Amino acid sequence: MSTPGEAARAVQAWLEADWCRQYRRQGAKRWRSDTLVRRLRREGICDSELAGWQALAELARFGILDAPEALRHRVPVRLGLSEGECHRLREGMVEPDASLGLTADQAIPWGLALERRLDDWSLVDQQRLVEGLRRLAGDLPDAYGLSAKAASARYLLGSSKLLEALPGELVRSFGIEPRDFRAAPLWLLAAMPEAPEGLLLIENPQSFAQACRVGLDRRLALVCSFGYGLSLGEVMVDPTAVRLVGEQGLAHDLTTLLALPSATYWGDLDPEGLRIYRRLKARLPALRLSALLEPMAASLATQGGHPLHRLTGKEGQRPADDWTRGIDQEALEDTTVAALGGRSLSPALETDWMAALSD
Repeated sequence: MSTPGEAARAVQAWLEADWCRQYRRQGAKRWRSDTLVRRLRREGICDSELAGWQALAELARFGILDAPEALRHRVPVRLGLSEGECHRLREGMVEPDASLGLTADQAIPWGLALERRLDDWSLVDQQRLVEGLRRLAGDLPDAYGLSAKAASARYLLGSSKLLEALPGELVRSFGIEPRDFRAAPLWLLAAMPEAPEGLLLIENPQSFAQACRVGLDRRLALVCSFGYGLSLGEVMVDPTAVRLVGEQGLAHDLTTLLALPSATYWGDLDPEGLRIYRRLKARLPALRLSALLEPMAASLATQGGHPLHRLTGKEGQRPADDWTRGIDQEALEDTTVAALGGRSLSPALETDWMAALSD
C-alpha cells in the first residue's frame, strides 16, 4: 500500500486540524498517545481505542507522524506530526480577508475552514456568510425555535445544509450553539398488525417494501429508516422523538415496539452492515441478527458477492480483517424473506461475525 488506509487518513485529517488550530494560537502541538486514542474514540474518529492505536502506528510507518518505536506496542509516548508535515501545513495556512471584520476568536476557526471546507469560496460569498451568521446571532434566542436546517436556509445564503456543515467551533465563535436549535422531527416507515409477534428492523426501504409484499407485516412490526441522512442508529438515541408513518393505521409507537420480546435486525451483509447492528445493539441489548442473513452468507460464500467499491455503493467502507466483500439484503427471494422473517440467526454464527470486525 503506497498511502495510508482510510481509517488512518481520517485520523491524519483530525490531527492536522488540531495541529493547525493549536499552531494559530500558541505554536506547534504534540500529543500523548494514550490520551489521544481515547479522544479519537470519544469524538467518533475511530470506532475503538484499538483502531486508534492502529491508525497512529500506520501514520508513523508512513513518516507522517514523528513517534518512538514503542508506539507500535501501544504504550504511552509523546508524538507529533513530522517536520515535513508541519512545514506543509505552515505553508498552506490561509488568513481570513480583513474585509470580513472577524474578531481574533473568529479568525482562528475561519482560517482553518478556508484550508478545508471554505477553500474555494469567493470573498463575496464569505462576506454574505459572515453577515448571515451575525444576523442569526442577533436574532437569538428566538431563532433557536427553528430547526437547524430552517435557520440555515433563512439566514445562510438560502442553504439548509450550511449551518450543520460548518465547523462547530466556527459557528460558536459567533455566539451560536448548534445544539440548541429545535430538533427536527424524525420519521420512520412502519407496518404492523394490532398485536405483533416481534419486531424486525430493516435498514433500507426496498427491503421494507419486500417484507410487506410477502406479508411479514401481518405478524411482525416492521420498521425502516428512510430519507436523506437518517439511520436507525440515530433514531434509537431518543425513540420518543420518532414518528412512525405507514399506509395503514399504526397501533403502536416506537417505544412500545422496542419492548417487544423478539427484535431482529436485517441489513446488508458486509462489515458496515454489522457495525450498524453493533451500534443498534448497544442501545437495545436484546436485539439479534435476523436469520435472513444466513442465506445471504451462503450466497456470499458460494458466489463471492461484490467488492467494497464505489461502483457497489461501498466506497470508503472499512474492511474487517480479510472480510472485503459483501452482499446486499435485496438479493433475497420473496420465498426466503417470507420463511425466515422474524427468526434470529444462530448465536454461534452471530458471535463469529461480530468477532471478525475486530474494531
